[in-house]
Order: sequence, then C-alpha cells, then structure tokens
Amino acid sequence: MDQSDILIIGVIYNTYPETLRYLESIAPKPSDDIMLILVDNSDGVPSPEFLIRINDYHFVRYLETGKNLGYFGGAREGLKYFLREHPVCPKWILVTNVDIIFTPDFFIMLREVIDSNDLGIVAPAIISNRWNTDYNPQLLGRIPQWKLTIYRFLYSNFLIHNAFLAGAYLKKWLYGKFRKRDDDKAAPDQTGRSIYAPHGSCLVFHRNYFTRGGTLDIPQFLFGEEIMVAETALKLKLDIVYHPSLVIHDHEHASIGFFVTRKINRYYKESIKSILALYNGSVHGGI
Repeated sequence: MDQSDILIIGVIYNTYPETLRYLESIAPKPSDDIMLILVDNSDGVPSPEFLIRINDYHFVRYLETGKNLGYFGGAREGLKYFLREHPVCPKWILVTNVDIIFTPDFFIMLREVIDSNDLGIVAPAIISNRWNTDYNPQLLGRIPQWKLTIYRFLYSNFLIHNAFLAGAYLKKWLYGKFRKRDDDKAAPDQTGRSIYAPHGSCLVFHRNYFTRGGTLDIPQFLFGEEIMVAETALKLKLDIVYHPSLVIHDHEHASIGFFVTRKINRYYKESIKSILALYNGSVHGGI
C-alpha cells in the first residue's frame, strides 16, 4: 500500500449476510491501495460458506475477537492489526458498520477530496434506505449540556427510551417522506462544509487525526462515538467536513433492531454519562 492508501475497518456483530453485501459493494473494482479488515465481534460462529466467500477477495483480512468489544473497541483491534504489519498510517481510515453499501464511485470520489494539513474527518452522504434521509451532517454544532441532561432522563429507563424512539421514528418517517436530499451543502470544488460531528455508521478519518494525537480509545462500549470523535477533532484543531458527493446507503440497525432491549438501553446510559463527563472535563475522549 502506498501513500494514497485506503484502510477500511468493518465491524461485524451477527451480521454475516449484510457483511457479504457490504463486501460486494467494495469488490467490483478492488484497487491495490485498498485493504478491508473485517473485525468479527459476533456471539456465534460464521458458516464455512461465509469464510470461503470472504477468502475469495485478496484485499480482505478477517479478524475474530472472540468476544464483543463494541464498535470502537473492534475498530481499535482492526487498526492495531494493520499497524503491526504496516508502520505507516494510511491516508484514509474508514471505520464502518457492515450494514452499509458503498456506491460504485465512492472510492474514486474519495481520492479526489482536496487534502489539507487541518483535515481530520470527512462525512459522506449516508442515505437511509429506511427513512429516505441523509444522516449527515449529524450535528452542525455542539449539543447544549441542558439537552444532554434531557437525553440522560430519556435513557434512564428502557420503556421511556423506547417511547422516545417511537416518536423519533415517526418524525423521521414524516421527514423522509416529504424531504429531498440537499446536494448543494458542499462547495462544487469539494472543499466541503465544516460541521461539528459526522454520523457514526461510516467515519472517514484522514491520517492527520491519528498523527496529531487522536485514537480510537473511548470510554463507552457503544453509542456516542460521534461526539467523542468531534470533541477530539476540536481539541486537535482539525476540520470535519461534509462531502455529499461521497454516497453510502445505510440499511441501519441490522444488528440491534428498531427498539432497544434493557442491555442496549444500558449502553446508551453509559454513553450519555461519558459524554457529560467529557463536557465537564473529567474524561478526554479519543486523545
């Protein structure tokens, strides 16, 4: 892999059919400067057929963790695995769920993104097949602490949490039904629009994020990664930019479903607690 390299880390959690669909969206024109590391956090064991399929692709490495390390925990293991064999950080490091699909020109367009010393993260257009909306920009500005306190209440009980989600899903459905995606939010020269936080299903890190001191180490097991990444970029004085010319289709929540269980609710509570601690200066996000 050369200096224009692309590393993709796909985190699997009981989503083997989705993983094959994800892989096929990368595979039609595999390039020598792309490596895909599949990190398997699953509870079960993949079928022999799945392992045969992924072994057909020369650019794929498969890593079983033996336990569920969470989203960034799995991604962190994938990055460590890469750096053991390649001492130079790739130019682009993508951390993704595997329930997404890359459009055919995604990696062509990624190579055309204008580089800069202060570029930290690129936020692509992430089109929800469920809601017909673009999830990016995830956040244009920092969430006020009072709103985080409300979220802490909403996540305090899994029944309240699910009632909140039902209302949010209805709002998304109505919004997606009557809204068209705005393709004019980024400048035509692809310099991009500056935002606060990208959506977590596909985080496109520039190597600057890591060479300037950022890591994938965050305190929570699952959820809220976007805020931790955004706060790290702020501290490192790195830009997060939105590029709607980079398009991904998201078949969201293949691994966790529509509503939350008590276990998933607990992860949300831990996440909001970590974010509030970060805002209050008692933890340091991904640095």
